[in-house]
Amino acid sequence: MPDTRLPPVLPPVLPPVLPPVLPIADPILSTLPGWENGAAARPTRLAVDWTDALRTLDVLGTVRVVTGNRSITHEKTGRFGNVDGNGPALIVLNREVDLRVFPRHWTITVHTPEADGEAEAIRVFDRHGRAIHAIHRTAETNAAAWDAFLILHRAADQDAPALEPPPAPAAERPDAEIDVEGLRAAWSAMTDVHEFFGMLRTFGVGRRQALRLAGPGFARELPAAAVLPLLEAARDRRLDIMIFVGNAGCIQIHTGTVDHPTTANGLLRIDDTGFTLRAIQARLSSAWVVHKPTDKGGITTVELYDDQGDNAAILCGQRDEDKPERAEWRALAAELPALAASL
Repeated sequence: MPDTRLPPVLPPVLPPVLPPVLPIADPILSTLPGWENGAAARPTRLAVDWTDALRTLDVLGTVRVVTGNRSITHEKTGRFGNVDGNGPALIVLNREVDLRVFPRHWTITVHTPEADGEAEAIRVFDRHGRAIHAIHRTAETNAAAWDAFLILHRAADQDAPALEPPPAPAAERPDAEIDVEGLRAAWSAMTDVHEFFGMLRTFGVGRRQALRLAGPGFARELPAAAVLPLLEAARDRRLDIMIFVGNAGCIQIHTGTVDHPTTANGLLRIDDTGFTLRAIQARLSSAWVVHKPTDKGGITTVELYDDQGDNAAILCGQRDEDKPERAEWRALAAELPALAASL
């Protein structure tokens, strides 16, 4: 987990009037307006080496960053800065803009002008046209720096990019082929949460499949609807939590309290100052309370999965890297079965 400082505890405030429903995730590249008809508002292709460019974005000032998947969109308002890492993974750790970036997926970049009430944005897609990340201009963005970035990175080729067909989803191995006892032993022996992904590869098991096979000592399944009472309880207790939402190319993180969780029009929503989340409830199939052992006593996460079996979001208690998990969060996660039963 990133080393973060506790934000100041703010008094509860009245919920705002809910804004119009935002689109869930940015559209796939082929549906952005203007590619086919040559309209004046067509996107502009940009040529960006994001491994270098991410380190320069602090000059933009305040922007709105958006990362999502087919089920959930996660939006934060803040500034870039404090970029670290090289090669296959980068970290942007600037409190409000908190990202884990995997640059090999940041293949296609376009600039879209303001249209239909949507602010102009720099949008990033993978080679299949799937949305990875977007940076939206705000009223507080440095206009000169924004325009300079667009001029510097304007691509010579302004034709619509050729997209590759997306690969077929990998099929899960049958449970009977998994070394379940070996999986459970390896899980029990973990000392760091980052060992989890290596363990999945070692045993050739899918993430949600591993939760099913691990047993109730490590993972308990709950209805996806249990996440709303979880968020409400975290709000009422003024508990600092972390919400991770992402895709193959970018994970975006909110750290702090949650003030306005609700459901409306088939969406699970959070409408807070500087943080917005939208989740399509019909696409969320399950939630899991997961315990991963560490040398600090273990980490408890609440993981949301969509109707295709993919991870859509992860929630956990805020903690400093070298500190144990907060008892308040662990107690709240332990209450989830009772909260779910009341739905």
